[in-house]
This record gives sequence, C-alpha cells and structure tokens, in this order.
Amino acid sequence: MVDSGSLSLRYPHPSVSPIDRLTRCFLDIRDELLRFLTRRAGRAAAEDMLQDVWLNLREGGNPEAWREPRAILFTTAANLATDVSRRRATVDRHLEREAHPGETECATPGPEVQADAAEDIERLQKALLELPPTCREAFLLSRLESLSHKEIAARLSISTKSVQRYIERAFRHCLQAVDD
Repeated sequence: MVDSGSLSLRYPHPSVSPIDRLTRCFLDIRDELLRFLTRRAGRAAAEDMLQDVWLNLREGGNPEAWREPRAILFTTAANLATDVSRRRATVDRHLEREAHPGETECATPGPEVQADAAEDIERLQKALLELPPTCREAFLLSRLESLSHKEIAARLSISTKSVQRYIERAFRHCLQAVDD
C-alpha cells in the first residue's frame, strides 16, 4: 500500500508550488531531520541548524530544481552539519593557541600567514559591502561598537528581532566568504 502523502510529494499536482511541497515535506520529516542533526552536532546545535536548513532553502534555494524535497532537506542539513563541524575545529585551534601563547613557534607570522590574513580581510570587506546597508550597519555596530541588540534597534529604528536576523545573516555571509 502506498501512502498518498508520500505519493503527492513525488508526483505533485501541477498547481502546487515547489515551495509548498518543500514546506509540507519539511513539516513531515522535521523530527527525522532533528535526530539526524543531533547525531552529527548535538541537541543544542541541531535545533539551530534545523532552522538554518529551512532559512537557507527558503531564502536562497532554487525551487525549480527541487524534484525530491526530502533529498534536498537532508543534503542541506548534512552540508550545514559539516560546515558547523569545520568551524568548531577552527575555533578550537584558535582557542588552543590563545590558551598556550608561549608555545607558538614564532611570535611574528611568516609571509604566507600574512598574505593569507590579507586575503581574508579583503574577502571580509567584499562580503560586508555585498550586504544591504541596514544589515551591514547592524552587524558592525554589534561587532565593532559592542552595542546590544536593543541599542542597535533604537539607533537604526528597527525591531530587536530584525537586528538579530541582520546580525545572523551578516555573520553567515562573512563566514561563507572566508570559507570559500
């Protein structure tokens, strides 16, 4: 016996939009995705990644290419889990270096390290310029002036929820620019 719900995901009615199919599939397999992400990254990170899976597909996905929504959701989840794992490893390496500063081989970075850092700075500058002005401003106020979300919201005349979204968007965009 074939479940009519799974049949409708594979052979949708022509009037059902790809976004609606994705939404339905996401809601149907949300718990499965959460378990998958929890095994890869832990419960706390899994909840955030699940939200990011949804946001990434809704904001930047190509609905016309979504033939199998379930596969798209799991692939996106796996890619995000891999990204998070890589970032954690990078952060752990940096924290380890900071925890043992006397154990560094050389106090002055070599030319290769300096060139890599200069390239990273250029990529970050470019990434920041690609952001919408309000998003960029919220991010910079948060990071450079250490303002709270409430202070940024007051300064930019937007809600604190918008400030949070802008900062998250800018942070993801900058991390992606450096990782590329």
